[in-house]
Amino acid sequence: MDNEICKVIQNKELTKGKGIYEMVLQSEKIADAAMPGQFIHIRINAGYYPLLRRPISIHSVDKTKGTVSVIYHIKGQGTEELSRVKTDTAMDVMGPLGNGFPLLGNKKCAVVGGGIGTAPLLELAKNLSECDAYLGFRDCVYKIEAFEESCKSVHIATEDGSVGYKGYIIELLEQNIADYEVVYTCGPKVMMKCVVDICRKNKVECYVSIEERMGCGIGACLVCACKVQEENGEWHYKKACKDGPVFHAKEVVFDA
Repeated sequence: MDNEICKVIQNKELTKGKGIYEMVLQSEKIADAAMPGQFIHIRINAGYYPLLRRPISIHSVDKTKGTVSVIYHIKGQGTEELSRVKTDTAMDVMGPLGNGFPLLGNKKCAVVGGGIGTAPLLELAKNLSECDAYLGFRDCVYKIEAFEESCKSVHIATEDGSVGYKGYIIELLEQNIADYEVVYTCGPKVMMKCVVDICRKNKVECYVSIEERMGCGIGACLVCACKVQEENGEWHYKKACKDGPVFHAKEVVFDA
């Protein structure tokens, strides 16, 4: 995958004081090729620090304008540096990378996200003909209006009860699981494991987007190896960046 020099159209904080940002990049090439569930690999600056690129899931694509947006949470020095990037800055970006979500829009679908894991589900929802969204947050919520524009219904849960249902989003999903034929999920592993268990119990097809630390982003460094299971019960490792980040739920092994 060739590098693309992309201009920053916008880089703003979505939640005051919570460190959640949305960056919009101009790239007709990436926007045209991007599929829901893929990611881009961003070089933070032109110097040697931080050395590694940052992999961030694609949040939304506007093919008409030739733009791609990502949402990221400040977790360390790399994303802290990214939050300081100004409009019109030229960024070195690789992408789109990875395998995305299969589009099964002819079935009744639900997207289930937790925290920053809600981000890659918007572009997916935009590409499904019939879709409900289940979005869980700790306290503050963001980008709800965008999901409302693309989904038949949007269910929200916050742990503190400040918005929507007080509790965990999997509780709302479990109440309505009989309504769906396919579920797509991304978020904390504990949440995704619960989603997978609910789907397995109710014989609902499920796909998960695995978030792993990545180095190269193209399958060479093996940093993002994740455990997967074959139908015969044997397991081995696949690369989240190249074989994923999206896998069928029956493949994924969630270690305790």
